[in-house]
Amino acid sequence: MKKVKIAFWVIALVFLVMFALQNKVFFMAKHSLSLKIPFLDTLHSPELPQAILFLVFFLTGFLVAYFLSLSDRFKSKKTIKNLNAAATSHLEELAVLKKEVETLGSVSSGHASGSEEQRAEPME
Repeated sequence: MKKVKIAFWVIALVFLVMFALQNKVFFMAKHSLSLKIPFLDTLHSPELPQAILFLVFFLTGFLVAYFLSLSDRFKSKKTIKNLNAAATSHLEELAVLKKEVETLGSVSSGHASGSEEQRAEPME
């Protein structure tokens, strides 16, 4: 499965490079962004290649998604920690109960053999 995953990413990277090289003119075209805010002057960005703009917006989206998912990850880690603690306590309780069953089994088997001997004596 690991080799399939590596092969997939290599193929995806090759297609990405081919796409970028074949569209080099589009990605290297320079553009400026502007923002019109009421009661202020229009803001303009310096002219940048579109590839840089795509990269900036991709990374911005990635960071927003990362920070929005932080609380869920912390909740998940806390849940996992609590469940592991509960599982450990249940395993400890199970070990105690198994020991108790073994001791009761050995005690009851000793009583059972003694009672069988008592039953056998009156029959003779």
